[in-house]
Amino acid sequence: MNTRGPARLIVVLLLVSITLIAVDQVVGWGLLQQAWSWVSTPLQRWLFDGNEEACDFWERLHEADKMQEENEQLREMVAQLTFENRRYQEIKRENDELRQLLGLQERFPHLERLYAEIIGRDPASVRQVLRVAWSAPADDSVQVEVGMPVIGAAGLVGRVIEVYGHTADILLITDINSSVSAVLQNEDHASGVVDGRWQAGQRLRMRFIPPGSLVQEDDWVVTSGLQRPPFEGRAFPPGLPIGQILRVEVSSDLTLEAELLPAVDFDHLEWVMIVVGTR
Repeated sequence: MNTRGPARLIVVLLLVSITLIAVDQVVGWGLLQQAWSWVSTPLQRWLFDGNEEACDFWERLHEADKMQEENEQLREMVAQLTFENRRYQEIKRENDELRQLLGLQERFPHLERLYAEIIGRDPASVRQVLRVAWSAPADDSVQVEVGMPVIGAAGLVGRVIEVYGHTADILLITDINSSVSAVLQNEDHASGVVDGRWQAGQRLRMRFIPPGSLVQEDDWVVTSGLQRPPFEGRAFPPGLPIGQILRVEVSSDLTLEAELLPAVDFDHLEWVMIVVGTR
């Protein structure tokens, strides 16, 4: 809105008013002054009211700009707080996982362990493999070798299948090439073999459970400690959680089979322990 026009008119009105007052003092033109007042008063009122509205308009515009700037600052603060909260949650989750791994020392004090961090996973791969890395151990005699068991805070993860210096590839128990001797953790303690079934659309399947065995949904399955080829010298330590039974069915040879939900959440796994030996 242009305010220059009203401002100029105000100045003109003031000059005319001053001139008329001076003339009236000299020659006494009272009627002319009254006539001018009658004409100019409504005009002055309109001009000053319009000028006030213009001032209000610019003030509201300034307030709107100020509010927009404050809104932008608030959005930035919300974004920063959201980022910090997510970062805190990630650090907390990682710390919880590391504490659980440390808790395994009390459950399995006879195992010699090497902590390793997940540094790679390929969701498009045809194999269920994770790559891990670790810092050089203080004891130079500690060496990671093919076939060594790998465990997580919640249970069994898999085996080392390749070693590259201080990194290694881990074949997960969900891979179709994985096979683990297992036992039911119930009063029957029936044994069997847990195979990976990821490539077949499942996760884990326990086979060769003797007919008539007590097997129920939600039962836990753990490692038995028995050796399985081709890692006869690298048996999984007994008692490690493998998974929980989802459903049970009878196979063609009348033995029982069960589908398992893995104990470990492989999609969110960050740290593992490589079992490098026993005490």
